[in-house]
Amino acid sequence: MAITSVGYDGSINESQWARLIPLVGSSHYGVAGTGDWKVTSHPTMDRGVRIATGTGWGHGVMDTSDATVSLQGASLGSGTRWDMVVARRNWSGVGGNTTFILIGGSSSKALPSRNTSPGTLDDQPIALVQFTAGQTAPTQIVDLRCWGRNGGMVVRDDLALGYLKEPGTTVTVNDLTWLCGFDANGNASWILQTDTTITQEGWVWLGGTNASGDGSYNFSTPFPNGVKSIQITDNNRVYSFLGIVHYKIIEGSVTKTGFKFRAYRGDGNALPNAGNLLVSLTARGW
Repeated sequence: MAITSVGYDGSINESQWARLIPLVGSSHYGVAGTGDWKVTSHPTMDRGVRIATGTGWGHGVMDTSDATVSLQGASLGSGTRWDMVVARRNWSGVGGNTTFILIGGSSSKALPSRNTSPGTLDDQPIALVQFTAGQTAPTQIVDLRCWGRNGGMVVRDDLALGYLKEPGTTVTVNDLTWLCGFDANGNASWILQTDTTITQEGWVWLGGTNASGDGSYNFSTPFPNGVKSIQITDNNRVYSFLGIVHYKIIEGSVTKTGFKFRAYRGDGNALPNAGNLLVSLTARGW
């Protein structure tokens, strides 16, 4: 088993250069193919994981592993622990070297502290692994790999955004695209770029002696950057005898998580004691 690296001290030939530049020039970190450096549970080793063969890169160094690498998590007396598999690059000495390491974590499902000094010592996150006391195999593996090509980057899990948070970075997670920009205080912050449409149905109480019926909705998925438009329609023809029912969004009630609205008759008359009226809404935001 060997990891062959290009980008540390030493020479580089033309074929290595042609392969390295499109990869290491596209993003800080990455892996070449969908199966490269994929982390899976080891079939026989207690608390073991395996890292598949393939090519990855980080901060100017491209590494190719030609054999599966096995790692074993530390013993666990009780509870659960989240450890992180990384590709550790060490630039010390002549030539440098890259190895796969398990960094111990905590009971929280979060990325543990890692080395972040490119040119000296740096860890590229590959996977977050949950170990549970009394279990021989990992109880969960979260894929943290990223793929970068031609100005774009793709990851499989939101947790990967934690180590890719550099202003200017664009990352697609499943069907959502995020841009790392700045918040009001000038700190790096993820901004969702993809328009999202939410459609849902619900009931609003109408009737009694009031001339209107108020309703409120919490979006099934909050809009991190705000709501662009909301449309409400009458979905219940049983109550057509009410006449034309209008809907008005209550001023100042729209937030990233929901809004309030009022239903009323167009002629201004009170709504009869009609119970609930089924309405549907479509909200669009990003």
